[in-house]
Amino acid sequence: MKNLTSNLLGLALLALGFASMANAQATRTWVSGVGDDANPCSRTAPCKTFAGAISKTAVGGEIDCLDEGGFGQVTITKAITIDCDSGPGGILAGAGNGINISAGTGVVNLRSLNINGISGATNGVSITSAGAVHILDMNIYNCSGSGISVSASATVILTVKDTQIHDCAAGGITTSTSGGLAIGDYDHVTIWNGTNGIAAGNASHVNIHGSTIFATGTAINNNGGGGSTVSVTNNTLSTNTAAIQSIAGGQVGVSGNVIIGSSPVYNTNGGIISTGNDNTSTLNGAIGATNGPAITKI
Repeated sequence: MKNLTSNLLGLALLALGFASMANAQATRTWVSGVGDDANPCSRTAPCKTFAGAISKTAVGGEIDCLDEGGFGQVTITKAITIDCDSGPGGILAGAGNGINISAGTGVVNLRSLNINGISGATNGVSITSAGAVHILDMNIYNCSGSGISVSASATVILTVKDTQIHDCAAGGITTSTSGGLAIGDYDHVTIWNGTNGIAAGNASHVNIHGSTIFATGTAINNNGGGGSTVSVTNNTLSTNTAAIQSIAGGQVGVSGNVIIGSSPVYNTNGGIISTGNDNTSTLNGAIGATNGPAITKI
């Protein structure tokens, strides 16, 4: 009887061990165009979708793309990296958002993804909570809302670099928070064809540099009022209806930009636009009033 009890206990512990192994999450998982979400998402047995892989990836872990493919919409609720540098990972987004990020205070990294909202997506990337979101080398387009949207209730840091955003109706990047700050840094971002290129809403502190925005209604719109500030340095703003706008209480600093084919160039609309003497203008209509030197025409 004693031996039987010992044997049964041993079998129970062995079963628990196998269950624990089955439920363990890996720090690195893989997706492939020919994968299967029933797989463990290892390099030799990859998953088919981001949604399938994320449930098998540990907090702070990474999902990598083995090859090019369409890997589906995904909701991110924890710190994680999705990296498709080996071959662009595609998301052909249907209703809702291409990527939803509700990660609390976690840090999310997205790299080398193509998000096409043509199937009905609202936003390419929608951020409602995260400590920080870093977006690198992305192509986001055909959204009925924004390419990247921050609508949060606490502080979020958003960095966007080497990324194209186009044909999104509401704009390229829009930010707003009801608590804390939306802190943005946008470097070498190209945006075209939308109501706004970049819109800094409530409690947004945004730095835009080395970027190109063209063919929008308003290239850079500080529409957050009091507490929102935008720095605009060394960018090219071309053939937008208005180049830069700031509503009452908002502040925009403008330095070293080339502004082409807009009217007005500056629309204070009750806000403050501070300029240096190193912004250049050509083929523009009305310049508009600013707090600073007149724009230099070429």
